[in-house]
Amino acid sequence: MRKIIVSATLAAMLLAGAAPTFAADEVFGYSAYYVTKAIDAQGYNVADVEEWGTNIRATVIDAQGHTSFKIFNPDTLALVS
Repeated sequence: MRKIIVSATLAAMLLAGAAPTFAADEVFGYSAYYVTKAIDAQGYNVADVEEWGTNIRATVIDAQGHTSFKIFNPDTLALVS
């Protein structure tokens, strides 16, 4: 019984320590995961997203494996021309 309590306590401490890391992974108030998946749904292969001034900069990989940056509007997630 004691092993279970110690294990559960250690797991809770580890998760509490990792929580700030997950919370810091935001782009304009949305999780970076959500933003990545929303841009992926538009047909882009997104490797990373980040705030870039007042826009979102997405690192995109094309079919040949080349990396480029695309800029998106943070409100609509539409490509900025």
